[in-house]
Amino acid sequence: MLANFSPIQNQILSKLKNAKMLRYHEMQQAGVPNDLYNYHLQYLVKKGYVDRTGEGYMLSELGIKHVADPYPTNDAITSLFKINVITIVSRVVNGKIEILNQVRRSNPSYGKVGVMGGVVLKGEMIEPAAARKLSQETGLQAEFRLIGCERRVMYQGGELFSDLMFPIAYADTYAGELIEHSQFGDNIWVPIDEAIVNDSQKYDSIKSIVTVLHAVKGGTIAKLPFFFEETIQSDEILGGEGQIAS
Repeated sequence: MLANFSPIQNQILSKLKNAKMLRYHEMQQAGVPNDLYNYHLQYLVKKGYVDRTGEGYMLSELGIKHVADPYPTNDAITSLFKINVITIVSRVVNGKIEILNQVRRSNPSYGKVGVMGGVVLKGEMIEPAAARKLSQETGLQAEFRLIGCERRVMYQGGELFSDLMFPIAYADTYAGELIEHSQFGDNIWVPIDEAIVNDSQKYDSIKSIVTVLHAVKGGTIAKLPFFFEETIQSDEILGGEGQIAS
C-alpha cells in the first residue's frame, strides 16, 4: 500500500482488496476505537478509494487501481520495478492434460479464472520467484523454466491503468498436496482446453499465456523459442483489445 495512507487506512484497503464487498463489522480492526476507525473509513470514501453501498463497502475503480499499482509514482526506483511472474503448471491424468488454475479472491482481478502468478521481489530471480509464488498460493513445489515474457500496457476509461512485465514460467512436474482454498483464491485443475478459454479474454489478459498453453497441448513446448512481446489493451478500442507485438 502507498506510504501516504495511514496504517488504519492501509488496513481497510487491504481488507477490501481480498473481498468483493464487506460490511462495516467485517472490516473493523480489533483494538481501534469505533469513531477513529469510522473516521479513516469515511476519509477513504470521501477521497474516492472506497464506495459505500446499501450492502456494505467495496473498492472503487480508483481503489482497485491503487491496489493494482502499489508503488509511489514519485519513487523512481520502485516505479520501475513492476514484474509479475506467471506460473503455468501442467499434469497428465488418464492420458489427458490438465492445467492448474485459480479463481481469484483478490482485487484487481477478483473472480477471474486462469493460471496464477505474482510479484517478483527486488533481487529475486524469475524461476525461484515462480516456485515461491506457487508454494505460497497452492502448497505445491516445482522447478520452473522461463519460457518467454510479455509487457502489457493496459488502459481503463482512457487512462493508464497498469504497465507490467510478465515473465512466463512453466513446469510439468510438481510435489506436495494442493491447497484448494487460500487467501489468494480457489485452486483447481482444469482440462487444457478449458484453461485456454479461461485465459483468452479480450481485456485484462496476457496473450502469451494462450500461446504457451497451445504449445503444451500440441506437445511442442520444449521446442517453443523464447519470446518477448509487447501488448496494449484498452477497454475502449477494438471491443476491449488492442495489441502491438514485437
